[in-house]
Amino acid sequence: MIAWRMLHFSDVQQQPNHEQLFAFADAYLDSAQALCARLCSDEEKVGYAHGAVVMSLAFHSLELFFKGGILRMQPAERFGGKAGHDLDMLSKRYFELYPKREFQFDVPFSSQFPDVIGDMTAEEITAFKAHIEDLNKRAPEDQRHRYPIGINGKTWEGAFGFEPSSFLLTLKELQQVYANARCQFNSHPPP
Repeated sequence: MIAWRMLHFSDVQQQPNHEQLFAFADAYLDSAQALCARLCSDEEKVGYAHGAVVMSLAFHSLELFFKGGILRMQPAERFGGKAGHDLDMLSKRYFELYPKREFQFDVPFSSQFPDVIGDMTAEEITAFKAHIEDLNKRAPEDQRHRYPIGINGKTWEGAFGFEPSSFLLTLKELQQVYANARCQFNSHPPP
């Protein structure tokens, strides 16, 4: 016998917008962790497609988390166009609004680079950044994890991979980041 249990949107809908985004960020992260854990233990079903879905869920979770944090402080802020899916831009805005050390963390999927990379000259760094920017235009990360092909109907250019065990650690760290941030949010109400 199947026990049916209807889950209603109304429980989320009653919350402020930023809390709705946090609830969905948590759900996406939980789903990414569950699938990633399964990939770690079920070697027969491990494939890049499943790994890409884990990354897509995690990417979208981060997007929603940043948007929730931003709206918590700036309820009128809007996220239109490509910028609404750009984790570098969203994280930069989030960290501007939450500059305290308690809110800082290394952002998975970040393509921000330090000003100095090993023995590279400034010109080499500039060329490297331009190459990465070009790659991101041709194979946007928010799309690359969701689809096997681009809008041009061709497979993404580049070498992409996924390692479940190490990414599961990243997901667990991200879960801790969310928990710490929520604790800080609860002790410091928005303006």
